[in-house]
Formats: sequence, structure tokens, C-alpha cells
Amino acid sequence: MDVEYISRLKGNIVLVGVGNAMRGDDGAGPALIRELKAHMGGEHPRITMIDAGEVPENVLMDVVAREPDVIIFIDAADFHATPGTTRLIESCEIRSDGFSTHNASLKLSMDFLHRETNSDILLLGIQPAHIKLGEGISEPVKKSIKNVSNLLMENIIHA
Repeated sequence: MDVEYISRLKGNIVLVGVGNAMRGDDGAGPALIRELKAHMGGEHPRITMIDAGEVPENVLMDVVAREPDVIIFIDAADFHATPGTTRLIESCEIRSDGFSTHNASLKLSMDFLHRETNSDILLLGIQPAHIKLGEGISEPVKKSIKNVSNLLMENIIHA
């Protein structure tokens, strides 16, 4: 995530972590949500953070109820880069056979939320090193989670 995108993060923001913590780097989305919540120490007036686990479709009405201007899904995404690389992906770039490890449900969730909220919807993809059952989060992905957390804290949460 770079400065170009930071300027788009205005108004009510919903961050949705998607992934399975039991499958290594697939747990990057929920891990970033936990990291942010730990550093915030409470609620923020315009930022909502949701750990959706493996089923983003289960939190859709929660997201709609927040009346978001911007929704960012955070998920492990294979875009053939070095592990730990992050990429902010426009929802229109995602196909049902595309980036995320939760392809179909994530694309359907994003399309539904766009229809219901007319929000700016993005995917913050984190390139996984592995998504094996029983593995922990890899060091490159841990470093990315920390970097993104710091960037969000500095430029949005404490701005």
C-alpha cells in the first residue's frame, strides 16, 4: 500500500481480514486485523475492523450497516511476486479465478457490497510464501503485516 492509495482512504472505512490462521500465510488478513486492534487499544470513530475468517460472506450485512465509504479486504493473494509483497488491487481487477485464496466468495462479496453501498472497494493482497495446513505465518508475511499496520496507524488511524 503506498501514498497514492492512502489519499483515497477517506470517510468511514471498513477493513475486513479474510483467511484461515491454520493455513500459514492464508491467515495474513486476520493477523493484520489483530495487529491493528492491539495497537489501537479501542474503537475508532470512523474505522471498523472485522475478522471474517474464511467466510467473508458471513459479515456482509455488518459491513453494510457501517455505511462505509471505503472497504478494504485483506487477504493472502497469489500475484506471482516475492513472498510478503503487498499489492492494492481494485475490485474490478478481481475475477472469480483470480488473486485471492478465497476467489469466488471474495469476488461475490465485493460485488454485493458495491451494489449495496457504492463504496470504493479494494483488496490488499499479501503474497504468501505458503498456505500449508499447520504452518505458521512466514517471516516475509509477518514483516509485511507489521509494515502495513504501521502505515495505516500513521496515516489513517492517528491522522
